[in-house]
Amino acid sequence: MMLNAAVTINVFFNGGTMQLSNAEFGLLQQSIDAIMHKIAELHLSVVTESNFDALQAFLAANDADRNPTFNPAFSDIERDAFWFRVIDDRGATVACHADRIFRLDDFGDLLESGRLWYRDGFGPHSPVDVRVDRPSIRVGGTVSHSGSLYVHPRSRGCGLSLYLPYLSRSVLLRNFHTTYHTGVVFKSLASSRVPTANYGYPHVDPCLNGFFPPTGKSELMYFCYIDQRESLRQLLDLPRHPEFPVDLGLRSDRKVLEYSAVGAND
Repeated sequence: MMLNAAVTINVFFNGGTMQLSNAEFGLLQQSIDAIMHKIAELHLSVVTESNFDALQAFLAANDADRNPTFNPAFSDIERDAFWFRVIDDRGATVACHADRIFRLDDFGDLLESGRLWYRDGFGPHSPVDVRVDRPSIRVGGTVSHSGSLYVHPRSRGCGLSLYLPYLSRSVLLRNFHTTYHTGVVFKSLASSRVPTANYGYPHVDPCLNGFFPPTGKSELMYFCYIDQRESLRQLLDLPRHPEFPVDLGLRSDRKVLEYSAVGAND
């Protein structure tokens, strides 16, 4: 007997002032509803969590990588942070995806200093100097940073690695009017289609080649980012995704995007 998966997303945070047009807001809401429907078709439900200790416990129980960015033991996680817990029809957690919000002039400061990962920077956590290169453009404003995406092996291959990043991006744009969305990946993922085809980042730039304190070894790491307007435009491509299309219910002749919002580089 098939069980009907609950389609719930508890948006509990208080975002900043949004300057989205009615069409843009409608697009975001449609994308949230459509992605939630796709997840429900997998007999899964999504709950929005704010307890990051619980995230760490889930990752540890599955022997998954634990990013100090989302670990309260290493980082001061503000109220404008959340993670998605994906639950199957037996109540077991099968996936997660986390986001934090930073309001700042230049995200490169967090990268260079290591404060993206540690409240006190790289210094106390590394025996050597760590060099992380800034992005080629200034990434600033209301910037989200995503990570701790993990999908249990039994739930892989069904689109969650696309649905969760796009879902969080739509929620972030709707609730916080985010100017950029960012993440980091290592060489193994950067050399694949995952950051662009699944996570949806059009920009994947090398930013570190050397010792990386969170893993305790030398890494080749890439900084991923997408700005506000790219994010809005990219939603329109979801119905044509080659592996996991999402029907947004949009008419082909409809003018969806009216860019009244402040541009990411303005």
